[in-house]
Amino acid sequence: MPVVTVRASSKSGPAQLDTLVRKVTQKTSGLLEENDRVLVVYGEGHASLYYEGAPPARAVTPRPA
Repeated sequence: MPVVTVRASSKSGPAQLDTLVRKVTQKTSGLLEENDRVLVVYGEGHASLYYEGAPPARAVTPRPA
């Protein structure tokens, strides 16, 4: 079963959790467009998204200068 890991920002406390939940929601929405099921397992400062199907294509995002 493929897995995607989402990491929280370097913030601490509730801000870190809010950021993590927002990132997981965005990633999960994308995975659900192509897969029937997604399992989210939260850990300390990160979350693992397990899903059925092929791994998603990695998008290259340019970094700001």
